[in-house]
Amino acid sequence: MKAHGTIDPRRSRRVFLAIPVRLRAVKQDGTPVEESAETVVISWFGALLRMHSMLEKGSLLTVTNSSSKASQFRVAWVGTQLPDGRWHIGIEALNPREDFWGISFSPEKSNDL
Repeated sequence: MKAHGTIDPRRSRRVFLAIPVRLRAVKQDGTPVEESAETVVISWFGALLRMHSMLEKGSLLTVTNSSSKASQFRVAWVGTQLPDGRWHIGIEALNPREDFWGISFSPEKSNDL
């Protein structure tokens, strides 16, 4: 719940949902990356991925969902390496599409005025 008078910095609702995806990117050194990954959290504007490769902030990537829809993203955040060797990578959509994740992100209603 938001405190009265504060602004919620989130642009859309976030949903904890593991969705398998395929991704393609190019590392800063020019090395191509193509791998399977999974979402941890999704929103209209992006996702938190769990993946094997570490990508640098600002890297561009193409994510393909299980319906074979592809969309372009940018790495917005890089977490620390997880104990299993994978990385948490936060991505933001370059052209957000409500239908990409297969769920609806209806606006949250607020009673704050």
